[in-house]
Amino acid sequence: MRVGAPLLHSRNRLDAWQTWHRLTGGSVSDGRAQVFDHFYFSLQAAVAGIGVPIGPWLLVRDDIASGILCAPCGFIEDGSRYELLAPRPIEPGHPHAPLLNWLRASGL
Repeated sequence: MRVGAPLLHSRNRLDAWQTWHRLTGGSVSDGRAQVFDHFYFSLQAAVAGIGVPIGPWLLVRDDIASGILCAPCGFIEDGSRYELLAPRPIEPGHPHAPLLNWLRASGL
C-alpha cells in the first residue's frame, strides 16, 4: 500500500512512519509532512483532513468506531508498549492497584 497523503508526525514518535514502512513494506510519500508536539494534535489534524497520522489502536479506537477517523492501512504490532513506573512495587490494596490490574487485563 502506498500512502500519498501528507504524513503527520508527533514529536515523541518521529520514526513511526519509517517503522511502518519497515514492517509492512509499504511506501510513503517523500512529499509534505507536518510534525506536532503531541499525538492528540496530529489526530485533530487528520480529522480536519490535513494528512494521515500513525496512532496506537487504544488511543484511536473510539474515533474509528464512531466514524470520525478510519484506518486505511489497518494496524500492525510494532513492538512498542506502555510501562507503569512506580517507586515501589504495587501491592494488593495499594491505591494504584486497580490501575495496575486494569493495565494487565487490557493486555498493555
